[in-house]
Amino acid sequence: MDVFFVYLLIVSATPLFLWDQRKNLALLHIPFILLLWVYFGMYATMDLTMAMHVLGVSLFVINLVFAHVAAYLIYAKPVIKRKADPKSNLNIIK
Repeated sequence: MDVFFVYLLIVSATPLFLWDQRKNLALLHIPFILLLWVYFGMYATMDLTMAMHVLGVSLFVINLVFAHVAAYLIYAKPVIKRKADPKSNLNIIK
């Protein structure tokens, strides 16, 4: 549970990184973060059914996929685009 809480804190900061370049993705991610916090509160205070555990794991997986897609869009895609552009390759050589 400690690892999940640390992950929850990191996920809560993700929209801050997305805000400059991808505002729509940041706004899309906020409801999932809120649902994860609600799930965490329910997990900490009551016994959950199997369906609730499945919901929690599903939210976790969705956020994990979302975070990796966002990281690709922010960090990897611009680098790949720059390397594919022949004009920018000439600037690197000079």
